[in-house]
Amino acid sequence: MSTQTKIISSDGTGPKLNGTQLFFRTRTEYTIDNNGKVTRSTIYAYYTPKGGGRSATGEIWQPGNETGDGFQHGGYTLAAASSDNGRTFSSFAYNQGDADAGRIPFGKNVGDPVLSPQAIASLNSPNGVLNQAINNSVINTAVNTQQGLAGQLSAKLQNTGGGTGGTGGTGGGGGGGDGKAKPISIDIDAKTEQKEGSYNPSGAQAWIYPTGLANNQQDYVRFEMLEYSGQTKVGERSFNTILGRVYLPIQPSISDINTVDWQNDTINPLQAVMAAGSLGAITGTKDAFKDAFNSIFPKGDMQNAETGRAAALWAAGKAVGTNIFSRFAGAAVNPNLELLFNGPQLRPFNFSFKLSPRSEDEAKQVKGIIRFFKKGMSVRKSSTKLFLKAPNVFRITYIDGRTGNPHTSINRIKVCALSQCSVDYTPDGSYATFYDTAATMTQYGLTLQFNELEPIFNDNYDEDVPGQSTIGY
Repeated sequence: MSTQTKIISSDGTGPKLNGTQLFFRTRTEYTIDNNGKVTRSTIYAYYTPKGGGRSATGEIWQPGNETGDGFQHGGYTLAAASSDNGRTFSSFAYNQGDADAGRIPFGKNVGDPVLSPQAIASLNSPNGVLNQAINNSVINTAVNTQQGLAGQLSAKLQNTGGGTGGTGGTGGGGGGGDGKAKPISIDIDAKTEQKEGSYNPSGAQAWIYPTGLANNQQDYVRFEMLEYSGQTKVGERSFNTILGRVYLPIQPSISDINTVDWQNDTINPLQAVMAAGSLGAITGTKDAFKDAFNSIFPKGDMQNAETGRAAALWAAGKAVGTNIFSRFAGAAVNPNLELLFNGPQLRPFNFSFKLSPRSEDEAKQVKGIIRFFKKGMSVRKSSTKLFLKAPNVFRITYIDGRTGNPHTSINRIKVCALSQCSVDYTPDGSYATFYDTAATMTQYGLTLQFNELEPIFNDNYDEDVPGQSTIGY
């Protein structure tokens, strides 16, 4: 069977790593058989420390034709290459040709690695900024070259099956077992309240990303949008109407923080007299202030000249609003400092997702997910437009992909309000779109900030199923 070798070159990408912008171009060489199937491919990543990429001799990047004729890499240096569809990359060092063309930056020499250890680590991490940027660059170029080519050149678009983290997902385990993909319990067909101006105009009951999430054992997080309702009575509120659902892979950096408000508080002896006296007066105790004074300052103490003078100085200072006691006595009244419970606090939760559409259907899912959260958190108007109604709220649940049940090894979350939704349309630092009718972005960054509506109480931990080892809230 005869084969044919072709080459495609990207327009460039500029991801930021640790706040520093890096500039890359990719050149992918691949071989196809008589049926147009890719049998071998290599991704070459070229790097320059600054935009433009012109060499000291004036040479600029020239992609050449599809067979490679006329190719020039200008000020870009070959930094890394991947022969496994962008999963892993081998790194390169500066050579004499780079020195002759003036491509070696100040402080570097022939033989030094082109990329820093941090950059190489990012390039070889499936969730790394550089790995994502290089793969997206290849995908975008392939999509604009030939239909179906991107899925053959980038591992990012290939289903890795159960037990490896899932299809296109960037987090979450789930898996093991026999390595075969098994369906999980996602309520795609569960009935939800589909009102006018639906949160899913396609009529489906759930948004899912990636679309293959339901076909493997990957753990995932479920967001259910609930209609906010007033309290039925103090401290009780019900959420019965589900307006829609979103299913996403669990991302890295899962954390929670439980806090209780304890604050410093003081009460000096004279304040204690006033407090005890006021309490006695309220309860109708005769001679309340006198009794309180005698209980805190025994008769012998008040006959002591030093004690009497100190009390007089403190009282005089309070009368004129200045610290006379410390100024003239060179001391301070014992404040009886103590840490006292002040009340519970509400927990915040942050989620960050990178959504990279790999097909037209998945592009609809990604844009639907963004619309779902943006519209769901928006303030509503009453029918008369006289009042404003609270936005919808969300129930968030981590799900074990093997069982479809709530994850017992990750924290539970009470119903939350979505206080902030941030969308980055160029998370890789460069503008790139697919060649589809909607000009879909190659990647979206979605950041969600939630706050629980109610604090966590001690008895909430009694809600766990007996006999199960769970973390609870």
